[in-house]
Amino acid sequence: MPIPSLPHKAIDRLQHLLLGAAALLGMAIGSAQAHELGAKALPETTGLRLGGALALSQAQADEAWPALKLPGILSNGETPVDRRGGALEHATLDAGLRLGQHFGAVLAVGWHDSDPAHVEAAWLQGEWAAGQDQLLLGLGRNRLPMGRLLEGGGHFDRFATMPLAKRAVLGGDWIDDGISLRWQRSHEGFFEALETLDLGVWRARSFPGGAAGSGAPAAHARLVWGDLSLDGFAALLRPEMRGAHVQDSRAAHTHAQPDCSGSLSGIFCFDGRSEVLSGSLAWLLPTQADLRLELAGLLRRDRGQLYSINGASDYRGTTGGGWLDLIWQVTPKAGLALRGETLRGVQTLEGSSALLLARDAGLLGSTRIWRAAATASYAPWPALRLSAEAGSDRQGSRSNTFTLLRLVWTPDEFWSRSW
Repeated sequence: MPIPSLPHKAIDRLQHLLLGAAALLGMAIGSAQAHELGAKALPETTGLRLGGALALSQAQADEAWPALKLPGILSNGETPVDRRGGALEHATLDAGLRLGQHFGAVLAVGWHDSDPAHVEAAWLQGEWAAGQDQLLLGLGRNRLPMGRLLEGGGHFDRFATMPLAKRAVLGGDWIDDGISLRWQRSHEGFFEALETLDLGVWRARSFPGGAAGSGAPAAHARLVWGDLSLDGFAALLRPEMRGAHVQDSRAAHTHAQPDCSGSLSGIFCFDGRSEVLSGSLAWLLPTQADLRLELAGLLRRDRGQLYSINGASDYRGTTGGGWLDLIWQVTPKAGLALRGETLRGVQTLEGSSALLLARDAGLLGSTRIWRAAATASYAPWPALRLSAEAGSDRQGSRSNTFTLLRLVWTPDEFWSRSW
């Protein structure tokens, strides 16, 4: 039985109310930046908390950076901003309100480069104790819970670019409307390693979902054994009219979701079934030096029909990749890190229009895509990180070398009040 769509009109009204509240708060405090959402988004006691974060970069590269297209990858077709020169990498403003012991609300608004502001979270949450454990029920807009490495990749991250696998499989940060139940365990009782379990249903109206179709069930679990932690995630989507922009070198930067219900000029669409799987591992290595190993991977399997103005074709495809980080915290203020990434798509189209559709979707010239980068960082003050990064993107025989300087500010909060 298909899962019914969520009541998106009610969620939209909630977002508008919370956005209005945030605007009033912003007027009260003047100019502010925000902090990545997480455990600190809500104040610990009844009251109000405001947070902020900011990432700026100055980059140089041989060609447009990040790469404008990912050949052989079925993606949302979005053309990213060329970030060479100075860029506002990311900025957010968030407000957390706690009402009593059990209820709270969070609103976060974000900006990227010259794009208009967008709502990253508009979330109502209830919390209840269950013995030594805790249950959290949330409703609204938020990032899907996938684990720290997957949620944080490209989001005030140690490295400046969105990981290739996250860009291709999810279209970037997966922010959606839905309802989610979290079981936060105390590491006591049955299967002590299980720390967190999340179960939710999400509207899936944006990539990797489509403009129509049923809601998407998703599950996430986090396991911890001493200095080793493991996160796993799975989601099942049945997208209809999932639109993407035709892969054209002249395409302009846009975040607009194409509409498959009208003209198909300049777009291609997908109807069918998609499965998204991810896993990540973080390990504090047993050495005297503060060395950490972090590994994350993503996979999306699509089965259905691909169509454009040039025809339709049966489609089967798998897109997957991941990244590996080695992080050395040399001193409490200085650190070094290495990252290696890879991405690959395997696609099959059957039908008389297969070649034309493969061209529209950018599936021709499929090749494994690589990225390698190194960064050195220094934190002169808490929450402020300055870093220098260098790396190279490689697509087949083509490579693009880049260097950049970054400033990342992620304070815990800049104002709070309890009552």
